[in-house]
Amino acid sequence: MALSELSVPLRTLLAQPELRLHLVSGQEAVDRPVRWAHVSELREPAPYLLGGELLLTVGLDLPQDLDRYVRSLVRAQVSALGLGLTPVHEQVPPALAQACAKHGLPLLTVPEATPFLAVSQAVGAALAEAQHAELRWLTGTQAALTKAAARANPAQAVLRVLAEVLSCWATLLDGTDAVLAQVGRVGAVDAELLDLARRVREGSGPRAASTEIGRTHVVAHPVDPAAVLLVGVPRVVTATDRAVLAVAQALLGLAGREHGRLATRVLLGDGRYRVLRGRRVGPGDPALDTPFVEITGNELRAVLPEDSVPDLPALHASGWLTALSLPHPVATLAAADREASRLLERVRATGRPARADADLVGLIDPHAARALLTPLDGRPALVDTLRTWLVHNGNWDRTATALGLHRNSVRHRIAQVEKALEVDLSDVQRRVELWLALTALPAR
Repeated sequence: MALSELSVPLRTLLAQPELRLHLVSGQEAVDRPVRWAHVSELREPAPYLLGGELLLTVGLDLPQDLDRYVRSLVRAQVSALGLGLTPVHEQVPPALAQACAKHGLPLLTVPEATPFLAVSQAVGAALAEAQHAELRWLTGTQAALTKAAARANPAQAVLRVLAEVLSCWATLLDGTDAVLAQVGRVGAVDAELLDLARRVREGSGPRAASTEIGRTHVVAHPVDPAAVLLVGVPRVVTATDRAVLAVAQALLGLAGREHGRLATRVLLGDGRYRVLRGRRVGPGDPALDTPFVEITGNELRAVLPEDSVPDLPALHASGWLTALSLPHPVATLAAADREASRLLERVRATGRPARADADLVGLIDPHAARALLTPLDGRPALVDTLRTWLVHNGNWDRTATALGLHRNSVRHRIAQVEKALEVDLSDVQRRVELWLALTALPAR
């Protein structure tokens, strides 16, 4: 689960005896998720909140209109309000208790003996434990999916595990929209789902699609060569759900009906693997040191152990223009496949095979790189400053030291670069583009 989605229920904190927190109101909301604890004595803290907070205050400067104060916290999606007793308030102000009860904001008291820091640490520890539990669950789920993919009917077995762990329905369609496997649904696939599958097939590069059908969030993922995985989840799809779907997608893509047991052996180990994607440009057959090769028409895909790097120029000479991904763990094979697919698109434009870990700069068109940097022609100081600043990951102090300048001078030069190139260098994508352009050309 992404850190931003981690939370613990309020009841977890209330149940910790060492904190001695007392719930004044909001018993019906003790399962409300708390994402972090935040201390504020502002009269209007709402503009500085992100939602999901346990807001802690001693009430040093509470406004007179406590109803408005509580309403603003509710609008900011604060999970609960914690009032520290003493030295300001010996007990909860009645107007505050009434407002919290009226607007459904859980209100709790923090005794004088419990520092706010202890509450914050307790929230952090609970979040860390939640993250560890999530990782343990994901590891177990991956193992269950992998074992399912090694059974006699891998597609049906994988969907059965998927439906169980995500409380969802799942359908696998082939290229003609025939149902290959299905769990949790009965009957024909309706037109809306078929349209979703069509959108996925007609896309190019990394692709997926989603829609809402009633209260169900439906996602569609491609499973090569033309199969599509449809999954209906009765809630908003989370980062954890997406991680599970990525594993299922990789397994289904590699565990076809004819070679399910063989293809999934690679997924039973703990090693790292590369994905090779290729396009036929001649009459020859590919010579690859792996049994996990799939050729569909003029397209090739193979999975190879990290250390089994094929001779890409030799493959090209035999009639296959190829692109090789970085090594990936089993859980992210789908990402490796997308990486190789993206690289293959660029390889087809250049006509040269490439490895993601070796030939990225070689894929850059020098003419395009030169055009991007043309506004800096005749301004070598700006080029040198930009290059050094990017090398130091935008750190002003380290850049200034490397160039022997004051950091304000560095800031001024970078501002000139932004103006000349008409870019915002706070954008990571722009930084990467400029770094690649600088790398593709000789030092200026």
